[in-house]
Amino acid sequence: MKCTDKKFFDTGKGKNKKNQLYSNSYFCKILISIRKFRRLFSLNPTVRSIIKNTVVFTCSFILTCFIYLLVQTRSPLSDVFTNDRISVLKDRPANITRDIVIDMYFMPDNGGMITLTRSLIVGIARKRPNWRLLVLISEDCASAFDLPRRDNIKLIKIRATINPLVLAERIFNSPRLGLLHDKFLQLLCYNRIFYDKYCDLVWDPLGDSSFCNFVTIPRISTIHDLACFDIDPKFYAMGDYRMKSSMCTENSVCFSKKIVTVSEFSKKRICEHFNVSKDFVKHIPIQLGTRIYSNSTHEESAAVLNKYKLKPKKYFIFCSTWWRHKNQIALMKAFNKFAQKNLEMKLILVGKYRGSIETSSIKDFCSDRLIITGFVPDKDLGILLKNALAFIHPSVYEGFGMPIIEAMINGIPVACSNVASLPEVAGSAALFFDPFDTDSITQAMHHMADDPQLRKDLIQKGYEQAKKYSDRDAMVDEYIRVMEEVMHENDLKKATMKK
Repeated sequence: MKCTDKKFFDTGKGKNKKNQLYSNSYFCKILISIRKFRRLFSLNPTVRSIIKNTVVFTCSFILTCFIYLLVQTRSPLSDVFTNDRISVLKDRPANITRDIVIDMYFMPDNGGMITLTRSLIVGIARKRPNWRLLVLISEDCASAFDLPRRDNIKLIKIRATINPLVLAERIFNSPRLGLLHDKFLQLLCYNRIFYDKYCDLVWDPLGDSSFCNFVTIPRISTIHDLACFDIDPKFYAMGDYRMKSSMCTENSVCFSKKIVTVSEFSKKRICEHFNVSKDFVKHIPIQLGTRIYSNSTHEESAAVLNKYKLKPKKYFIFCSTWWRHKNQIALMKAFNKFAQKNLEMKLILVGKYRGSIETSSIKDFCSDRLIITGFVPDKDLGILLKNALAFIHPSVYEGFGMPIIEAMINGIPVACSNVASLPEVAGSAALFFDPFDTDSITQAMHHMADDPQLRKDLIQKGYEQAKKYSDRDAMVDEYIRVMEEVMHENDLKKATMKK
């Protein structure tokens, strides 16, 4: 029955009232709209042809991009994950009993993460010469990852592929596309290296890799914190990056046999957020307290201080990469208030620079009293720490906070935030302040500058606190114990399945 028949549009009363109601129904209106739409395009074949060609072109473009992605993600197989690389696992030397794959592809080229991981790799290789450590690392970061030459450490450099998804991620600044690219790379390329009978363990030291989720090899992940879940969005780098990090962290918890974290604070947050047992998360504190320690001569110290136009004990220092949650902007604003009453002190900010500095929000800021150095070598950093009046750590979130331990071991007092893991790590050896209140930070600076006895007490307590985080061998032993436990459980599982 056609809804365009006359009886459907009869406006009369009585028996046609029902038909009138039906003619106003959504169903009839939709049918009429469809007919008008079809009639319109049937009268305009040019428009119809344009739409048809557009649809065909779009589908062809999508298919072409997919094929190109397939080709590009397979292209590294000739150099990275082909039989040449897999033969590394197949041709295991007689003295090697375990092959451990360490995923460092997404590791930054500097900072605390790579320093910790490098130290652990060297320590594990030294204590377990019968284990072979296969380190997957990006070609871009390979030069920064300076490892001593050992027979049981092998770097596998991964060539970054440029495909439509990566280009789209860079153009539109959308890590969602980058995450999809990682999944394609995982399915088409990375899994080629993992075979049950050749590889014994995968270790993800950053806790945000996704390429080894679908393999049957046991995996452990080191999750330093839950910043992607806990930090206020305004203190996070980018919203999309936050989303990608949270998804990768969830993958790490889901696919790992064991999670390692660096503080009791982070362990508690992981257990609460993911509703996992305390036995599933192992707390192994960072033990690198003696990494940055200056025993330089007077001449060497003077040269470094002259380089940055500093005088001993006449400056505050903070060391960190420029991330929003590190809170350098609040520290600069607080120092601006402090500098109005103290005309001699300077503030030096050490760390790799990211993004723009919001100096426009700081009134009458004395730029000659603020020194931004960028990345500084460890030797220079030790001298800068040793000669500072105090170390100010204003971060709004930390999974551990290694710089405050490095400051304590160099004999300078520490003032730091009273949030996250920092009270746990600093103990009673720091002056605490509210990182969200610039007046609180300014007040802490005045206490440090005006109270010599406070500085003396904090320095002494700092030495004692730093000793708790200076046993590198103990940290390596704990990691080895976790790895052996996971691999032993997997061996028992394999033996049971064979039976």
